[in-house]
This record gives sequence, structure tokens and C-alpha cells, in this order.
Amino acid sequence: MQMQMLAARQRFGPWCGQRWTNYIQWSGFHHIRELVSTDNILCPATLDELIDADWQHNIHADFKTYFFHDLDYLKRRINFDPARHNILSLIERPISPTSAEINFEFCGYDILDSFDSVSVLTNCGAFPEVFKASEVNQYGLLDDLSRSLKIAAQLREAEPHDPHCGDCRVWSLCRYVAI
Repeated sequence: MQMQMLAARQRFGPWCGQRWTNYIQWSGFHHIRELVSTDNILCPATLDELIDADWQHNIHADFKTYFFHDLDYLKRRINFDPARHNILSLIERPISPTSAEINFEFCGYDILDSFDSVSVLTNCGAFPEVFKASEVNQYGLLDDLSRSLKIAAQLREAEPHDPHCGDCRVWSLCRYVAI
């Protein structure tokens, strides 16, 4: 069984004004309506630093201490506001298509760099020889796991020494939709 992790991120969409407009112009993803990601630049974590109580509810692993396993704790900890925050249910390196749990909606698959901090799919420039902008869905993610795995493999092969592409991996993202 694969481990589910939860992450609280700031929402990024048209309501972000010029920042969103600049991103859409730069990225070429003119059809997306919101970017749903754990990318630290585009959708920063809502927590700036951990407190003592977090260590009873977070993931104890490299690059994952800002990921949690307790939804109720995370909602309280960030004072969850669905207009400003996304709480994402994540699976690193999914081996089968993801089905959203109750109160979550499946958003798609992202490809993150080796530090799990930057989306190679939506924040590393275009890779037109590997995938087309039109392949990402309304959330800037891929809908199909097998296609996601193929793109990640092609990126690793094309750029093995690049810190973003060299060890990139697929993540499954579902968004919390209940209040």
C-alpha cells in the first residue's frame, strides 16, 4: 500500500492578478483555470515553519516534514480557508491510477524534481519534444498515470544531469473539497 501524505498550499489562479497573467504568458498553459501543485514557487506551503506539535502529525522523512498524515490537525493548524488554501492528498510514485477518497477530488498527476519542490511539468520551461502544453488539464496536471510515467522517464533520459529532470518523479494529487 502506498503512503498518502497531506500538504497545505496556497491557491494559484486568476484571482492572483498580474502574477497569474505573467505565469500564463510565460508557460503557454492558456487553458488552465487554476494551478494545483506542491511546487514551492507557484503554490507555496501555507506553513512557514514547524512548531513542536507538528511533529506528532507530520511525515518524518527528508524533504517531507511539511507533509502531514492528519487532515483535521492540518486544517486547524493552517486555519483552513478554501478560498486561499488547497489541502492536497498526495501519493509519491503511484503504481496504479488514483481514486480520490471521500471529501477529495482527483486533480491529476504532477512531475516533481528530485527535491520534491519544483514542478518539472509546469515550472521548468517547455519540453515540446516530450509533451505538449495541451496535454495538461484545467489544473496544470496530467490525467493519465501511464502518460505521466512516460513523460517523467523521457525527461530523466533527456536531461540526466539536470537537478530538476535527472531524478524527477510522478506524484498523484487530490484536493480536499469538503468544508
